[in-house]
Amino acid sequence: MITRNRIKFSEKQAVLIWQQAVGRELTSSEDEIFSVIYPGRTNGDNGPDFRDAVIVNKSHLTKGDIEVHVKSSDWYSHKHHADAEYNNVILHVVMWHDCNSATLLQNGKPVPVLCLAKALRHQAYLLPYQQLPCFRILDHVDRQTLGKLLNTAGEERFKQKAMHFKAELKQEEVGQVLFRGMMRALGYAKNTKPFEDLADRMPLNSIESREGLATKQALLLGTAGLLPSQRCQGKFAREKEVRELEQIWQSAGQKVKTMKEGDWNLSHIYPNNSPVRRIVAQSCLLERYCQGKLLAGILQLVKEAPLPGGHRVLENGLTVTGDGYWRDHFDFDVRSKTKISAILGNSKAGEIAVNVILPFALSWGELANEAQLTENAIELYRNYPKSAENCITQHMKMQLCLEKSIDFTACHQQGLIHIFRNYCREGRCGQCPLVG
Repeated sequence: MITRNRIKFSEKQAVLIWQQAVGRELTSSEDEIFSVIYPGRTNGDNGPDFRDAVIVNKSHLTKGDIEVHVKSSDWYSHKHHADAEYNNVILHVVMWHDCNSATLLQNGKPVPVLCLAKALRHQAYLLPYQQLPCFRILDHVDRQTLGKLLNTAGEERFKQKAMHFKAELKQEEVGQVLFRGMMRALGYAKNTKPFEDLADRMPLNSIESREGLATKQALLLGTAGLLPSQRCQGKFAREKEVRELEQIWQSAGQKVKTMKEGDWNLSHIYPNNSPVRRIVAQSCLLERYCQGKLLAGILQLVKEAPLPGGHRVLENGLTVTGDGYWRDHFDFDVRSKTKISAILGNSKAGEIAVNVILPFALSWGELANEAQLTENAIELYRNYPKSAENCITQHMKMQLCLEKSIDFTACHQQGLIHIFRNYCREGRCGQCPLVG
């Protein structure tokens, strides 16, 4: 058992060593020999330090999360053994292995420990600075070539999304496929599945058959189990607008199989991204396009959007400003002291357009033989300006050292995501189009 031996060491230093271990053959405390194919991307949220890492033991590839500590005993002092958020950890990286017991996940599964002090023969500071082959990519290719490579990857991701929609369209009603896709996008990463579940429990044809914005909101929020009377605190609805929603639900939602508050991830969510506000935003869009229905309204946006500047038409058609009760509320009985931003702003509207509306329009245009719709969808995507950064695009820009080196479009960003998902986290550096 290797101990600190009076040497001061920080977790940040251990993290840096782990990130530089690419390609090294290492031995865990269980005498398991493995190599680091991909160290993972830094996790800026709760949970393990790295997501989507790839290690290989002989010929077996393992993908998952990495947790880094100075001491192996920190796993237990930090209560990770009781937290299901850490159940996807595949390796516990520590500087000093001071714990006699194994590292156990919340589900009871043991996880190998990599003791850096032992693996590097007690001389961690001598570790050579090794990087992934794509590090400082502009030292190997010019900006124009890189832009073409990212565009190609971005278009491949776009086509994959369209193929996914096309498969759904062959099995389900076209409007429901669009509705579920939009709902999925409103859930972000933490509430994707609950939003999909809600779309299936309260399908588009059911909600569009009801008149009035309040009715649509009541049915969606009630089916989601997120009205005040349905939640753990069981608060009494005091505001007029909320009482109206409760009354509509009591009279109209009796036969619906509802979700529970516990089905939703409501903690560590940016207030303006709360599921309640996003559900309200969707109800507003349904009411906005109630005359011709959601499907016709959204496809019309794609058909009429000009080039250049068509993204503004799409975003204007998807943004929802906060009115009435939702002008200053993040959730029921959660009021902001000042007027808050739109329920669905330009940034999120752009994400929905790029990830849902345009690939959906491409797939439906091909199935329905609407050449103009297909052409518009592709061209709008190719010319769509840069979207808001997410954790993966930020990670890839740092990995490639591109923070200030290239003017990105949405297609470039989607290309970064495509490369990360299909090459980086799969341990396929040798096949990556950026370094091949």
